[in-house]
Amino acid sequence: MKAILVPTDFSDNARNAIQFAAAIARKTQAKLIMAHIIHLPVAPIESGLVMPPDMQLEEEFSKELEMAAQNLRAEYQDQFAIETICQYGYLTGDLNELVKTHGVDLVVMGTKGATNFLDSLIGTNAAEFSKSAHCPVLMIPGVAQYQDIQHIAYASDFVSDEHVFLPQLSQLAQAFGARVSIVNVVGEGEETSGKDGHQLQELLGQFPQLSCCVAQIRDKDIVHGLHDFVEQNQADVLAVSMHKRGFFDDLFHSSVTKQLMHHTTVPLLTLPEKPYRLAPSSSQA
Repeated sequence: MKAILVPTDFSDNARNAIQFAAAIARKTQAKLIMAHIIHLPVAPIESGLVMPPDMQLEEEFSKELEMAAQNLRAEYQDQFAIETICQYGYLTGDLNELVKTHGVDLVVMGTKGATNFLDSLIGTNAAEFSKSAHCPVLMIPGVAQYQDIQHIAYASDFVSDEHVFLPQLSQLAQAFGARVSIVNVVGEGEETSGKDGHQLQELLGQFPQLSCCVAQIRDKDIVHGLHDFVEQNQADVLAVSMHKRGFFDDLFHSSVTKQLMHHTTVPLLTLPEKPYRLAPSSSQA
């Protein structure tokens, strides 16, 4: 892993995400890029103009950002490189541009801290960015406390384009030194076919360096099933793929999400359908 990007708005949740990102940077020896995007002010609709940037405001935020970076450098005794970026722009577009320009492997973002993580995600900057991000995004609930990522639970429907997502997952798992559980939730009474599972196993054969197991569980609700799996197997991160109309969309539009995901403190890792670069497969390593 070469670079980790963590955007901040200087809130408590953002500071918590910075702590996660810094700990990961130390473990992986990646460069940490701390960024603050100042939203460009827009004039009244009838004018159709964008207001000129306030350079004094940018200078103030730049100083605050650099102070936070200096505190991290002191805390971690300069064990990894830290860079700061402060600029005017629009969050999603500018973050994706930074991802490409700086060769970012992972974006870490804080979310609203609440007793219901997935409910608090809906409508947040982190959730919106993850839907169009060009690299994996690790979303940190405000109540989460950092611990080494040793176990990643990856939700799979066994029919997605896993050849796009597994290379990304494998690369991150190796960087973290984590094992992976690929979890498929089957509805009660639903017929299962071993065909897709066999195809997945064949694909996993391309990643012999990945410590991985495949689990298929039954539950009347996919979210509840995943929640139970994460808790019972002490997963440190729940990973999902961002294919169109896939698990993530179903999860966010589920009417029962509020009832099922209370007190969840596990970070959520999203894997993009169209990463700006594919992780190298084992044959290329």
